[in-house]
Amino acid sequence: MSISKQSREALLDAILSITNTLGRAENATVTDLYFQLDRTTGVITIFDDDDSELAQATIAEWAESAQEQPASIEKTLRTELAQMQKVGLFDKINILKPYSCTLVDENKEAIVDLIYIDDDTLVLDSELLQGLDEEMNDFLKHLLEE
Repeated sequence: MSISKQSREALLDAILSITNTLGRAENATVTDLYFQLDRTTGVITIFDDDDSELAQATIAEWAESAQEQPASIEKTLRTELAQMQKVGLFDKINILKPYSCTLVDENKEAIVDLIYIDDDTLVLDSELLQGLDEEMNDFLKHLLEE
């Protein structure tokens, strides 16, 4: 499910407020950002690793469709965060690298890493790894046959 322009702007404003807050910090002490969604209200709250609330945004579409699948919400957040990374928004945050933006549940247990930011590391995601098990099994089978 894609989100409206208004919801996208609300999410962007929330993340921009984080860049303003963390961008002014002299010493980088934050190592991760956590996104927690209240599926009944559509409010997404962004926390740092000390559970301090950094920002909130209301995504009306997620409140209207409480039955929305987590995979769809995850995909939308990943897409938005990747776009923000592409335009250099995360370069303005005074945060220790590597760091990740993680979707968490109501108990603040990690559901999935949405984006991982590091200057030197490439993180393989599930799309890139699809079919790897079969390829490795075929490769091993071929080696054992010889």
